[in-house]
Amino acid sequence: MTASEKSAAPRGGFFMQVVPALLYVFAIFYGGTAHPPEVPGPQINQLDKLLHAIAFGFMQLVVLRAVRYEGSKLAFRTQNLLAFALVVTVGGLLELVQMTTSYRSAELLDWIADAIGAGAVAAFVDGYVRRKAARADEACAPPREPEG
Repeated sequence: MTASEKSAAPRGGFFMQVVPALLYVFAIFYGGTAHPPEVPGPQINQLDKLLHAIAFGFMQLVVLRAVRYEGSKLAFRTQNLLAFALVVTVGGLLELVQMTTSYRSAELLDWIADAIGAGAVAAFVDGYVRRKAARADEACAPPREPEG
């Protein structure tokens, strides 16, 4: 493992790194289990899936911050995958909780949209970190001797 692949512990304490993730998950569960508002007119199902993807994509970021704080000794890729697994699990649990209510319904497509949003953000962040690490490694490498 190169120095650029190791994950540095994020700055700030538990309150700044973990509490926002807990509050975000709580807010998603609160909104996901509250009585849905009565909206006149036709429902746009694709918009609902897009909102799921956006909400859980953002959740990937805040949960990743918490995982980086709590698992600072893990490699970044492991932290990112762990955050992704947690976010997808939260999405699945929310759908299961919605099955127990009389005013909400659980939908597999909602959970898939959650996973797509979180996965897209996880992939983007992974690619960004890998490109940044490659540039840092390149900058630290000794200059090449000319061939010939």
